[in-house]
Amino acid sequence: MTGDDRPPASAPSWATVIATTIRLWWQRHFGRSWPGRAAGKRARLVALLLALLAVSATAAGFALSQPSTTSGRPAQADGSPAAGLTAASASRQQAAAWVASQVGHDVIVACDPLMCGALQQHGFPAACLAPIELGAGDPLGSGIVVSTAAVRSQLGPRLTSVYAPQVIASFGTGQSLVQVLVTAPGGAAAYKASEIADIGARKAGGADLLHNGNINVSRAAISELNGGQVDTRLLITLAALAHRYPLDIRGFSDAGPGSAPGTPLRSVAVSTASAADLSGMLGFLRAQQAPLLAQTAESRAGQTTVLQIQFTAPSPLGLLS
Repeated sequence: MTGDDRPPASAPSWATVIATTIRLWWQRHFGRSWPGRAAGKRARLVALLLALLAVSATAAGFALSQPSTTSGRPAQADGSPAAGLTAASASRQQAAAWVASQVGHDVIVACDPLMCGALQQHGFPAACLAPIELGAGDPLGSGIVVSTAAVRSQLGPRLTSVYAPQVIASFGTGQSLVQVLVTAPGGAAAYKASEIADIGARKAGGADLLHNGNINVSRAAISELNGGQVDTRLLITLAALAHRYPLDIRGFSDAGPGSAPGTPLRSVAVSTASAADLSGMLGFLRAQQAPLLAQTAESRAGQTTVLQIQFTAPSPLGLLS
C-alpha cells in the first residue's frame, strides 16, 4: 500500500487534544519539558486552569451541536412566535383576497382592525367595513363576520352559537385560522331552520331543471342539482335562460375553500348552440337587477365558448319560497 492509498487517520480524542495543548503551552512559557517537583504549586495551578478551560470549551461546543430545547422538548421552528405571526398574516391576506373577490361589495363585513385594513388593501370598500374593537358589542347588522383569533377572543362561543353560525370559507389552522362566516339576524337556531327549508326548495328547483328538455346536464351537475347544492339565484337564472335558449350545463363551482356542508355552489359554466344565443344570454343576464344580477365571463374550450355565470356571497335564503 502506497502513502496515497493509506486510509485517513482518525481524529484524536478530546483528551489527547487537551493534553497536547497544555504541554505545548507549558513548553512555550516555561521551557522544553514538563516541570519536576521543584516547579512548585504555581505550575500545577496553571496546568489545572488550562485543563478546566479546555473542558469548558469542549462542553460548550457539545452543547452548541445539540438541538435547541424548550421544556425538555426539541424546539420546533414552526412553533416560534415569528412563524406564528407569518402564518396568521398569510391566512389574513388569503381571506382578504377571497372576500374582496367573492363577497358582494354592498355587504357589511365585520372584522378586527387588522383584517379590515387587509380588506381595504384588496379593494373592499371601507364604507362597508364594521371594525370589531376591544369591548365592542355584537356584529349584528353585518352580513359577514371574518373570524380571526382576535374576534374569537372578543366574542367567545357566542360568535358561532348566536351571531354567525355558517362557515362559507376557511384559511389556515390553529391560531392562524381565519374563517368567513354568515351572520344570522334572527339567531343561529332560526338560521339553521331557514337553511334546512332552503335546501329542500333547492332540491325541488334542481329536479325541475333536470326535467327541462332544453337543458343538457353533466353527470356531476346532476348530482349537485339533486342534492340541493346549487344557489337559488342560479336555479332561477338557468330556468329563465332555458325558457329561451338550449343550454349545456358543464358544471357548478365556488362553494368556497373549507366551507361547511350545505354551502351553495354560486357559479355555473354553460355553453349554447350558437353565437347569437350566447349574445342573447349575455344581454338577458346584464339586464337583471339585484339579487339576480350575476357576474359573467367568457372562455374557450376548443371550438366552444363557455360562459361562466357567478353570484356573490353570501347566498340568500328563502328566494324560492
